[in-house]
Amino acid sequence: MGFVSNRRLTINIILLSVVPLILVVVIVAGILFSQAKQLVEEQVALTRNNVLSVKKQELKQYVEMAVKSIEPYYLNEELDPIVAQRIVTEKLSQLTYGSDGYFFAYTWNGDALVLPYQKERIGKNWWEVEDVRGKKLLQELIYVAKQGGGFVDYLWHKPSAKEPLPKLSYAISLDKWQWMVGTGVYLDDIEDQVTHMESGFDQNVGKTSTALFGVMFIAVSVIAGLGASLNLNVRRLANEQLGVLNQQIIDSQETERQRVSRELHDGVNQLLVAAKYRLDNVAHESNQTVKDEELDASKKAMEQAIVELRRISRDLRPPQLDDLGLVAGIEAYINELGHRTQLEIIFEHDIEGVEMLPEVETTLYRVVQEALHNVEKHASAQGVDIVMQREGRSLILTVSDDGVGMKSRDLQLGTGTRASMKHMGIQNMRERIQAIGGSFKITSDAGDGTEVRIILNMEYV
Repeated sequence: MGFVSNRRLTINIILLSVVPLILVVVIVAGILFSQAKQLVEEQVALTRNNVLSVKKQELKQYVEMAVKSIEPYYLNEELDPIVAQRIVTEKLSQLTYGSDGYFFAYTWNGDALVLPYQKERIGKNWWEVEDVRGKKLLQELIYVAKQGGGFVDYLWHKPSAKEPLPKLSYAISLDKWQWMVGTGVYLDDIEDQVTHMESGFDQNVGKTSTALFGVMFIAVSVIAGLGASLNLNVRRLANEQLGVLNQQIIDSQETERQRVSRELHDGVNQLLVAAKYRLDNVAHESNQTVKDEELDASKKAMEQAIVELRRISRDLRPPQLDDLGLVAGIEAYINELGHRTQLEIIFEHDIEGVEMLPEVETTLYRVVQEALHNVEKHASAQGVDIVMQREGRSLILTVSDDGVGMKSRDLQLGTGTRASMKHMGIQNMRERIQAIGGSFKITSDAGDGTEVRIILNMEYV
């Protein structure tokens, strides 16, 4: 009977409870965070697209409004073109919206005509102008304008900022004058919204992580408390079982001593006393014929005593078990029992080549010995079958008789930790098998014999 050590129990609790819990929490947290991040990314993309669509619509409306404001001068055929162009540039320079919104105008060749916040650039050619990424933004704006109007994104200095920011512009063409007119809007507010959303996600992740780890900490603490409680209960139960087992060992030893003492007293001692009396008779007998008869009877008594001593010694520890193995030990015991009783014993086995640990061989031999002893003493049987065979990875031993069987109450008395002396044999067999990791089962019906069945894992024998 094995007991679990404190350290082993703690390791088992961690492996079977805490580690799977942590793995589940980590997996669930990973899935949740991954899905949440994916949702945030999708929401960011959707927000950016929606805001960008609104910005584009606003730009087109601003440009359309600007065009409507200059159409009277642009379409007036009676007005001198130079005068009309001067009026249009002045109108466009005065048109602003928001805090940084303005309109610009360039010739198709790249000459600056309208730049409200950068008047020093007016009159100069900016055909090769680039943004910080090397994009020739003016050439692209003129190109899309000639195509009927379009959008161009680039990085540009915002009047109220000190660094280039993302900007989106919309431009159209005044074909009669070969001008490009447009306006733009900075997109930094979109990035601010995205940054705000991502920051909110990070905060939510932090809160969720804290909650998950808090729950995990509480769960681990509860499991650790239960493990400590279980540890104490197992130790208490182990101590109780150890005490019961020690008492059973003492009882078994006393029972065995009583049996050996009884056999020595009733068998060997009686034979030796009889031999002594006959030898005493020889000393006082004068008739040689009677002396010879007494000596012969004394010799036979001593021979019988020797046979009894050998039988008792073999019962205690058969030499065949050490010299020839389990099968030879069982066969020797069966042969001796067959000579002593009228039992018809059949022993079948299929374990050639199976190497067993010495304690396993001793246990199986003692179980067979105890089972046959019970048959001899209590079963009133005519025959006994002993079968030892392999089935897959299992070693199966069965001892079955055709005797009177046992009552269910007697079977139950042999299964408790406080089995009576009458049923100590069943309990001893059960505990011997459990000690080597096997299973023990005894079945019996009144009038229908008894079967003892033992199953051992071949990996542990």
